[in-house]
Amino acid sequence: MNKTLNDLLKPLKKQCDEDIDITGIQLDSRKIKDGNLFVAISGYEADGHKFIQSAIKNGAVAIIGEKNLKEIVTVPYFKVDNSRKALLILVNHFYDKPHNKHKMIGITGTNGKTTTSYLLHHILEHNGKSVARLGTVEYVINGEMRESNLTTPDAILLQEMLHESEDEYVVMEVSSHGLDQYRVHGSMFDYALFTNLSHEHLDYHKDLEDYYQTKKKIFQCLKDQGKGIVGTYCSWGERLHEELAEELVPSVSFGQSKGGEPIYLKSYSTVPDVNLVIDDNEKEYVIKMNIQGEHNVYNAIGSYICAREIGLSPEEVIEALETFEGVPGRFEEVTIPNGAKAFLDYAHTPDGLQYALNTAKECTARNLYHIFGFRGKRDCSKRKMMVQISQSLSDYVFLTLDDLNGTGNELMLAELRELSKPYENIVVMDDRTEAIVYVLSLLKEGDGMIITGKGSENYQEEYRYQTRNDRETIVNVLS
Repeated sequence: MNKTLNDLLKPLKKQCDEDIDITGIQLDSRKIKDGNLFVAISGYEADGHKFIQSAIKNGAVAIIGEKNLKEIVTVPYFKVDNSRKALLILVNHFYDKPHNKHKMIGITGTNGKTTTSYLLHHILEHNGKSVARLGTVEYVINGEMRESNLTTPDAILLQEMLHESEDEYVVMEVSSHGLDQYRVHGSMFDYALFTNLSHEHLDYHKDLEDYYQTKKKIFQCLKDQGKGIVGTYCSWGERLHEELAEELVPSVSFGQSKGGEPIYLKSYSTVPDVNLVIDDNEKEYVIKMNIQGEHNVYNAIGSYICAREIGLSPEEVIEALETFEGVPGRFEEVTIPNGAKAFLDYAHTPDGLQYALNTAKECTARNLYHIFGFRGKRDCSKRKMMVQISQSLSDYVFLTLDDLNGTGNELMLAELRELSKPYENIVVMDDRTEAIVYVLSLLKEGDGMIITGKGSENYQEEYRYQTRNDRETIVNVLS
């Protein structure tokens, strides 16, 4: 599809002396094709303005940027205040605002985004709706699965997929990075769901307040008739719900009390599985689920309320929830023949880890073994707290490596050893697969092993055992 340059520039209040056909928009100069518009972004690792000449050489016919250029360019150049924001406006206009042809559900929060997105995808599909899902584990468009590289796709890929999708609904995870970097912006969502907020991404955000304010931006992305759904089972959610009410943003809440809502969680149990008692407009319903953990109580009630807001009946939602089998790598159980249990979980925040370990303890009759590590070049401030949580809730802890992301192997191991010093129940092992194999050799009937941090993700590092991920390591040892 093509657009004229002046047509694209209208939302930016810019105009070109000559009107030019634009065949596409790119932010990577290497992807430029003849007739493309190049948007130069001052990135965190590279500055797109340095690649303007390369983009022109590859066929770019116009450039958008946020800097005054010292060099002369041979194609029209337009300076804007914020290239990232301009990029989304441009690509959204190029694809004729594709979010308007879908019912859009955006999910943000520190923990629970992925599970909630899977729950809503399942509820809607179970009731005959066509649904796209965009998130951490994978992208699903028109029933086709695609690899996911970012929780929230970059602005160009997102608009391309929304344009391509013929699905009635789009359920997508919205990260704080995605909100801060204008991958989503403007009136996009029919429903914005906030799960919770806790310590995370403080390598990116200056503090928790900044993190909160960024997450809150999703409610500025509601369509005119859009609605917020806010988890008030954490103090940040309680604050958010109060602030949205003051700002006259329509929203409903879900948490541990009625709070004046027509639908609320009356009671629940988590052993052996999650069971909820919901009061829905003064009628009581019991939901028996196949997934475990207190955190999934809130993922389920949030999904239930969103589905009811969409217009499904209680019976339609409950039937779907009771057939939900879980998410790959989110407290996923792997069968151990001798009667022990093994679990995989993506937990990589203090709150997420505490939920996962508490659930594992509930499922474990004897000793609980925990294997985990930290990713290089990520939020270091949470590491000490997570080690404290692990050693207090686990009988034995094995600190090992995760994705190093360029951090030196020995540097990371030295930090793990330092973190383990105060505790007698922590061992540091430098090979993740060896740690898994060793713990498997220790497991007896009634014991439990939980491996956190990666979930279903494949390894980026090379280990002794040539397996792709934690699950495959376990399965190969047992086969």
